[in-house]
Amino acid sequence: MSRRQRPTPEPMMMVRLRQIWIDRPDDTSRALLEEIARLHDVLRSVDQLSATVAAVWSAERGGRLAALHRLNLLLEQEPAVMEQKVRRGGRGVAPQARDGYVDEDDKEYPPTQLDPPYDQI
Repeated sequence: MSRRQRPTPEPMMMVRLRQIWIDRPDDTSRALLEEIARLHDVLRSVDQLSATVAAVWSAERGGRLAALHRLNLLLEQEPAVMEQKVRRGGRGVAPQARDGYVDEDDKEYPPTQLDPPYDQI
């Protein structure tokens, strides 16, 4: 038995997710958006850790690790990761906090709008 594949939806930028938060104040929508936000945090952490591993590998062994390079290519396609890099001006790794990697210095990097306002889509 074969499963029908659904088309992959286009990734949503933060501007669109914020608009959904405003437009849909019901508990189910909010719970789903909170889960998306949590997953975005996970992706950003994976991206930061991947950048650290790649830098150490390159310094100690030279060259790139193919699987890590592929992982980085996949992460670069994720809006949460891309938006963070734009805010940080392309910097690789966020500072480490007591409880893990977090974006403590985001206040210094104001968000950059990457797609048109929701009402113009």
